[in-house]
Amino acid sequence: MGTRAAKTVQAAVTAEKGGRGASTRQAIFATAARLFAEKGYHAIGMAELGEAVKLSRGALYHHIGSKEEILHDICCRYMLELLRYGRELLEQESDPGRRLDMLGAHLLDVIARHRAELTVCFRESHSLTGERRAEVLGLHAAYENIWRMVLEDGERAGRFKPYSRYRLKGLLGMHYYSYLWMRPEVDDPAAVAAVFNDIVATGVRAG
Repeated sequence: MGTRAAKTVQAAVTAEKGGRGASTRQAIFATAARLFAEKGYHAIGMAELGEAVKLSRGALYHHIGSKEEILHDICCRYMLELLRYGRELLEQESDPGRRLDMLGAHLLDVIARHRAELTVCFRESHSLTGERRAEVLGLHAAYENIWRMVLEDGERAGRFKPYSRYRLKGLLGMHYYSYLWMRPEVDDPAAVAAVFNDIVATGVRAG
C-alpha cells in the first residue's frame, strides 16, 4: 500500500511542477484542504470549490478527477511524509528515548506547518471508499507501527515500561489531536513538543 500511495503522490507532485497548470492544481488542493478543514469534507461540493478557486466546473475537472481524489491525495501526501521520517529515524537513531522525542516533535511540527491538511488527514480519511480508503488506513497503520517498534525496543533495552497498546494509542492521540487546538501563530510546536516529551517521559520510561 505504501508503494502504491507513494506513486500516486509522486504523480501529483510531478503534475504540480508543470507550469501554469501546476500552480492551478496547487491552488485547488490548498483551497480544498482549507474548506474541508473549516466545514467538513461532505459539506463542500465541487461547485463551491470551483467558485473558491474561480474555475468553472469544466475547468475544475480538467485539473482533478473527483473530490475524493483530492482527499486521497491530501491524506497520502502527509502520511507518507510522516512515514519517511519515521523510517529514517529508525535507521539513523538508536537511542529509544531520543527516537520517541524526535517522533513526537516531528509530528507536531508537521501538524503546525500544515494544519488544514492534517486536520483533513486525521478527521476526514474515513470518508474515502474502496481501495483509496484501504490504502490510507494502511499508511496510518504503518506509521503507528513505527511508534510501536520504538516502544518495544525501549522495553527490550530496559528503558521503557512494558509495551501496552493502550499507552501507544494514548501517545498517538495526544499528538494527533493537537490539530484541534494548536495555532502556529500562537503556539510554538517546539515548545509544545518539550511539554509533551516531559509527559511521555513520565508515562513511558521505566523507573
